[in-house]
Amino acid sequence: MNQSSTAGRSGLTRPSNHPMTVDEYADWNATGLARQQVTRRSVLRGVMAGAGGIAAAQFGLAQTAFAAGGGVAGTAGVVIAGRHLSFVQDRHGRPENAMAVTAQLVSRTGTLPRRLRAFLEIGSEVGRYGTRIEAEIVHLTGMYTIPGGPVGSQFYVKARAEGLHADTVYHYRLRLSDGTRSGDAYFTTAPKHRNGHGSGHRQVAAPFTFTAFADVGTNNAPTDPRYAWGNDPDTVRTAGGTWTRGTFDNNYYKDSDPVAGPTGTDQRPAATLTNLMASQRPVFTLLAGDICYADPSGSGLPADDTGALTGTTKPGTNLYNPYVWDVFLNQIESQAAFSPWMFATGNHDMEPLYGNTQALGGDTATHGYGGHAARLDLPKNGPRSCPSVYQFVYGNVAVISVDANDLSNEIQTNKGYSDGAQLTWLTRTLHSWRTDPDLAPGIDFVVAFFHHCAYSTTNQHASDGGLREALDPLFSKYQVDLVVQGHNHILERTDPIRYGKKTRSAPDGSTLHPAKDGVTYLTVGSGGRPRYQFRPAPGTAAPAPAGVTPSGPQLLPEGQRYRGYQPAGGRNTAENNTENVVNSYYWAAEVSSTASGYAQGTQVPEQIDWSQVRYDDYAFIAVDVVPAATGRTTTFTIRTLADALPGTNEPYTEIDVLTLERTAGHGRIRHLA
Repeated sequence: MNQSSTAGRSGLTRPSNHPMTVDEYADWNATGLARQQVTRRSVLRGVMAGAGGIAAAQFGLAQTAFAAGGGVAGTAGVVIAGRHLSFVQDRHGRPENAMAVTAQLVSRTGTLPRRLRAFLEIGSEVGRYGTRIEAEIVHLTGMYTIPGGPVGSQFYVKARAEGLHADTVYHYRLRLSDGTRSGDAYFTTAPKHRNGHGSGHRQVAAPFTFTAFADVGTNNAPTDPRYAWGNDPDTVRTAGGTWTRGTFDNNYYKDSDPVAGPTGTDQRPAATLTNLMASQRPVFTLLAGDICYADPSGSGLPADDTGALTGTTKPGTNLYNPYVWDVFLNQIESQAAFSPWMFATGNHDMEPLYGNTQALGGDTATHGYGGHAARLDLPKNGPRSCPSVYQFVYGNVAVISVDANDLSNEIQTNKGYSDGAQLTWLTRTLHSWRTDPDLAPGIDFVVAFFHHCAYSTTNQHASDGGLREALDPLFSKYQVDLVVQGHNHILERTDPIRYGKKTRSAPDGSTLHPAKDGVTYLTVGSGGRPRYQFRPAPGTAAPAPAGVTPSGPQLLPEGQRYRGYQPAGGRNTAENNTENVVNSYYWAAEVSSTASGYAQGTQVPEQIDWSQVRYDDYAFIAVDVVPAATGRTTTFTIRTLADALPGTNEPYTEIDVLTLERTAGHGRIRHLA
C-alpha cells in the first residue's frame, strides 16, 4: 500500500520528490538527517538574522521532516514530529483492537497556546478520517535545572484508538486546533488472537516478520533550543545550542572500526539500521533497552553536565540532555509511524531528572522512568510498579518486556525496586501462556526481551548473574523460545540452553525444537552505539576460573564466529574462533565498588561452551514467523543481518540463520518440569 497525503494551503510546500511509500520516506529521512546537522556557519547566519534565526536553526529538522511527510502548518508555529506507534490493549484487553499514537509538538518558543487542543483522526482511506479522538498534550519538564546543561521542557501529544478491527489497515493523521496537521500515515492492526482448546477451528494468521535490536543512540548531535540554554556552556551557546559531536551522540567511533570508523563502510549505523529494517517489512520492532542515550553515563544518577565537554562526570552524577530524544524520535519516525516500536528499558534509560531511582530513595510511581511515560505509550498490563514491564500477543507469538534494571547485579541503581512484583507477574504470565487451556493453544512461540545479558561473553559487561539466576529457571520451565538482549554492543547468539546448561550445538542453518532443546539467547546490542570487544587472551586482567588451565585456542583472544568470516592467518591461529571461552565472567551480587556513586557487583570468572555466533559490529535481527493449522509445523526463523559488512559492497548481509519449529496449537505444557 502506498502512503499519500493531502495537499495543504500553506507557506510550506511539498518537495517535488515528496516520498510516497514508507521505503521512500525512510530514504528521505536518512538523507535529511545527514543534511540537517547545524554548522557554526549556519548558526552565524541565524545570529545575523536575529534571535528568530537561532530558533529556526534548532527548529529546522522537525519542520523539514514535518513538511516532507505531508504536514501542513497552522497559525501557532507548531510542528508535529517524531510520530511513533505502540501496541496497547483496548478496554476489553485486546491488543488487536487498539493502537497508541504518540508524537512531539515542537515550537520556536518552547511554549504552546494555552487553549491548543490535539486530535487523532483515523479512517480506512487517505483523506477519509471518519473518527476523531481527542488527544492528551503532555508537558514534560525536569524536577530540577541541570548544572552545566539545558532546561528540560518538551511537549508530547498522546492518543489511543480503541474499538478497531483486527488485521485491518487504518490511515491516520494528527491535527491541532490551530489548523496544523501531520501528513498521512498508516498502520495495520494485529491479527485476531484465537483462543480455544487446540481444536482444528483455529484461524491461521498470515506469515509475518518482526525486527529487533538494542543500544541504538543517534548519529546527530542534539541542539538545545534557545529557550532552554539555561546553564549551557558558552561554546554550546556560540554554536547555536549544538553540542560537540561525540558528547551526546554516537560519533566517537574508533579509527579501527571497519564499519563506523573514518574509512569504514557506514559511518552512521544507528540511522542506517533503522532504515534497513524497512526492507524486511516488519509488523513491529523490539528495542531491548538503551534507546537514545540522552544519559550517556548509564547509571541512573542525578544529571550534571558540568564536565560534559571534557568527557568527565562528577562522582554521583550522570550526564544528561533531554533533547537527544528529539533527534532519536525524528530518526525512527520513518518506521515507527507505520509499525509499532516496543521498548524495554536499559541502564541508560534510567532518567532521575523525572523521578528518583531506587538508589536515590525511590519513587513508587516512576523509578526514573517518568520521561518514558510522557514520550512513549507502552501497554499498561504489567505490574503497576514497573512502567516498562508488559506483554502483548501478535498472531501465534507472545512477547514479554522485562525490566533488567530491577534484577541486575552489575548496575544496582534500580535493583529490587519492584520488591518482587515483576518476577511474580512474570511467573504468572508465563504460567498462563503455557498451561491455560484457553490461552496456550493460541500461543506457539514466546519471546522475552530485556537489556542486560543473562548469557554473553563480551569484555565490557559479559553476563549478569542477577538476570541469569532469576530468569533462566523460569524460561527453561515455561519453554521460552527466544530471548532478545542488549547491553553488550556486539551480536552474539548462544546454543540452546536449559537450566544453565547447553543442550546441543546449533551452528548457522540449524533447526531447533525449543520444547526439548531449550532457550536461545541472542544479544543484539549492535544497534549503532560504538562497538565493544570480546574477551582478551587469558591473563591477570581476564582470568580463567580457579583450577582451569587454558590450552590450545583458549590461550588466544576471543574472536568472531559468523557465516563467511575468515580470520587472518586462518581459524584459531591469532584468535579463538571456537564456541568455548575459558575466561568469560558473570556479575555476582556482592558489591565491589561504590566509587562512582552507585553499587556495582563483582565479576566472577566462568568457562563457557555456548557462544555459537559472534559478530563485532552493527547488525539487527529479522524474525520470519509462519503460523500453521493445529497439528502442523509452525516455524520461527531468526535471520541476523549485518550492516555494510566489509568486503561485500552490500547494504546488509545475512551472516546467520536459525529456525525454531513447533507443532502449532500444542504450546500447552501439561506436565511442568
